[in-house]
Amino acid sequence: MEWLNYHHLFYFLTVCREGGFSKAALKLRIAQSAVSLQVSKLEDHLGEKLMDRGPRGFKLTEAGQVTLAQAEEIFRQGDELIQYFRSGKMKSSFRIGAPGALSKNLQFRLLNTVIDDPAVELSLEVGDPLVLVNRLVNYQIDALLSDIAIPASEAEPLAQIEIASETVCLVGRRKFKKTMSHRIPDFSTKGLYLPAQSSPMTSAVLEYVSREFKAPYIRGFIDDIAFLRLLALETDSLVAIPKIGVSRELESGELHIAHEFKKIRQSYFLVYRRKGRRHPMLEKILKI
Repeated sequence: MEWLNYHHLFYFLTVCREGGFSKAALKLRIAQSAVSLQVSKLEDHLGEKLMDRGPRGFKLTEAGQVTLAQAEEIFRQGDELIQYFRSGKMKSSFRIGAPGALSKNLQFRLLNTVIDDPAVELSLEVGDPLVLVNRLVNYQIDALLSDIAIPASEAEPLAQIEIASETVCLVGRRKFKKTMSHRIPDFSTKGLYLPAQSSPMTSAVLEYVSREFKAPYIRGFIDDIAFLRLLALETDSLVAIPKIGVSRELESGELHIAHEFKKIRQSYFLVYRRKGRRHPMLEKILKI
């Protein structure tokens, strides 16, 4: 077995964390030249250039980004091992990402098993879906919640499982009466807010309402479930939204369903790396 020098890896990690060789040297209390030498030895051992160095600092190469992600994971697990022998309990961390527009009600429901486990330290990272996918590929998070399916192929580094499916409905803050002429209440004066135009759910709702109204009054497209919920609460417009996004408001009577689409649903996926060991918490989430 070929051994990796973890001292070299730790110096590399410190340079990345501190943002430069001089700051890393101060942190490690050694000469800057010694830090540079250790990183160079790591590059020689791996046979890859990890960073491009210049007068204004450094920039990680693709190999450097992969190495940084692995180094973070290695030393994180080392910290967990130390904690276990000091406290007698192994506290595992679970890092999961979620797009900012994803329903917080859904996130809480899906992550409830993680939240209820005192031995797990949960780290939820909210951000841009493409950035989160890249972080998942590079081992910087363990999984990703998504409302968009990723390309399905054995060649892809990621795989996904559908873990929830919610009906889509039109909601508003007033009670609605069904009319004989339309299954959907007339919103020609108050308008309708929809999710993002890129969403298949939005396309399906638009197609449906366009069959009932020649020129449906669309107030806007909102790529944020929380903001759609606020629009339903604070305006007289109808809002198309997955039911889970307003479940509490429907229960409290603050919002009411104007129409529920039986054949239009929003799917949610758990995305994970195809290769390597699955985090144990993934299995718990999949059993929901």
